[in-house]
Amino acid sequence: MNIRARRIRVVLGAAAVVASAGAVWLMVAWAAQPAKVAPDYQDYDLSRPWFSKQKWAWFLDMVNQPSIKPQEQGTFQDFPLDSVPRGGVEPFISAEAKSGNQLARDVLPKNPVPATADSIAHGKVMFETYCAACHAANGMGLTPVTQKGLPPIPIAAMIPTVSEAHLYNKALYGGVLMPSYGFQTSAKDRWDIVNYVKSAQFGK
Repeated sequence: MNIRARRIRVVLGAAAVVASAGAVWLMVAWAAQPAKVAPDYQDYDLSRPWFSKQKWAWFLDMVNQPSIKPQEQGTFQDFPLDSVPRGGVEPFISAEAKSGNQLARDVLPKNPVPATADSIAHGKVMFETYCAACHAANGMGLTPVTQKGLPPIPIAAMIPTVSEAHLYNKALYGGVLMPSYGFQTSAKDRWDIVNYVKSAQFGK
């Protein structure tokens, strides 16, 4: 083998070593980089779609709309950034707020939904969906949930003694043991529940 051929082999061998070392370095750097989180409405530029990265004033990526994603937490007061709730946002009433000499949650808001047959029927469905698991369909509080250790929560005797606003706000904000259902239900749903539990059809 002449000197020229030997030099070519040395150069090619060195280039292969350098290329291999570079490939290893790139793989190590790739493995060490932090995991990327799927883009979300809070840090995702909705006007720059993934396929072009160009700014389009009219474009919204359907996958990344400003909305609450699966497994994300949201409340009736904490809507996703830049989203607009269809029914607006209800004014928040603090648990300690007063209206005259009464707790504001006992007198506000006023019931705007007439207690029609349709409202009561829908309220029954909503009550049996969201409330009966703990309070029982008849309001006596004896349910399979109590067999798991939760104390009975009877409300049948209490309902006639409290205001419609109190019941509405209890569904909206929850209580000591009761979670808030303000996100799962609409204002109309909650007033229908109030109309149902205040009606003669409750528990029947």
